Amino acid sequence: MLVDFSVENFGPFRDRATLSLQATSRKEHPDNVIECEPININLLSSALVFGPNASGKSHLFKAIRVLQYMVKDAFTDDTVYPCYEPFKLDQKCIHSPVSIQIRFYEEEILYDYSISFVSDRIVSEKLVYYPMKRAKTVFERKDTSDGFKGKNKKLLALLNATTPFLVLGAKFNDELCSKVRRMINNIITLESQNISSLPIQSCKFVENDDIKTGMMINGLQRSDFGIVDYELMDYAVDKEDAKKQLPAETYEKLFSNGRNSIQSFRIAVKHKYGNDSENAPLEAVFDMDTEESVGTRYMFGIMGPLVDSLVNGKTLLIDEFGSHLHPLLARWIVEQFSKMNNSNNAQLVVITHDVGLIDTRDLIRRDQIFFTDKNREDGSSTLYCLSDFKGTRKDDQVLKAYLMGRYDAIPLISSRGIMDVKNN
Repeated sequence: MLVDFSVENFGPFRDRATLSLQATSRKEHPDNVIECEPININLLSSALVFGPNASGKSHLFKAIRVLQYMVKDAFTDDTVYPCYEPFKLDQKCIHSPVSIQIRFYEEEILYDYSISFVSDRIVSEKLVYYPMKRAKTVFERKDTSDGFKGKNKKLLALLNATTPFLVLGAKFNDELCSKVRRMINNIITLESQNISSLPIQSCKFVENDDIKTGMMINGLQRSDFGIVDYELMDYAVDKEDAKKQLPAETYEKLFSNGRNSIQSFRIAVKHKYGNDSENAPLEAVFDMDTEESVGTRYMFGIMGPLVDSLVNGKTLLIDEFGSHLHPLLARWIVEQFSKMNNSNNAQLVVITHDVGLIDTRDLIRRDQIFFTDKNREDGSSTLYCLSDFKGTRKDDQVLKAYLMGRYDAIPLISSRGIMDVKNN
């Protein structure tokens, strides 16, 4: 389970920003709390991030994807990281390290991994775990030339400036390195704005698993989409047809190796309606891409990852959550991560503009609500929690207070119209 993650000097976050799923001592909504008695902390099963456009929200999840990229495999010594994205509005930060830290709790042990890097090398890296609640350093690295602490010093001969030691340790079967690398890569991140690719990805999450497939269909039925079954079909697209259908740049990239066709996929979804003369249900099949609504494609697209997360106890991150869903459906999805529906301690973290989810009376706790805001003087973003505000009670009209600007994190919109150019 994810305890927290932090970023510093990344994108709009000049200063350290931490999204923590560690619950406060508040007693509200106990069904949204996962008890972790061995380390005397409780974790939240979900968290929601709100804020105006361009306030840095998406960079929080981007930092997770960067971390997954960094620990995916070894790099060559001449690698220049495409993911090095320091804060650009401060000269002191432009060439400074990007830092990412993440903490997990699994099998009654806390794990803490951090990495800092510039464009062409790792500046520092550290892995600590806490057996019997006591900190033990697995390894600590400061550049490859400045020293190394850890039991696997024999691997240093294979280490270069750009490859994380976590990757090297995992490749040589170090148990702790392998476990932490797996936990990082098991986080599911969804970019909801790419609707066209979501349904195919969703099928992959439940592929070859009848139980998870059944749960996915069950979820689509219970959320009132009328889908009773689906079929993922693959077919070949030949070179000439692809040239007519694809942008030139994409076409060149796909067929640059001399291939004559590419594999593509389509999804057929089945709906039932009425009965025939013998009282048997009638069925209709629709093409997902051309005959289903954007909302249906979106819900289908997140249902596979949702099921995978709930079945396997994974952390699911969804950007632009609820942008194509009825507010009651977005609320229903959040409720799937409460204790009643979430026996495997899965977690959900979403970035959303659906302010209807700001419901501390019936849905979520105050420590589950986060805000991002941008400093309009220096351009830097900040992240903070509703529970940081003293005097806020669970039965307050939090939504009304938010929209009135009590917690900031709302756009400052001019009262003048678009056509009023003289008074700009």
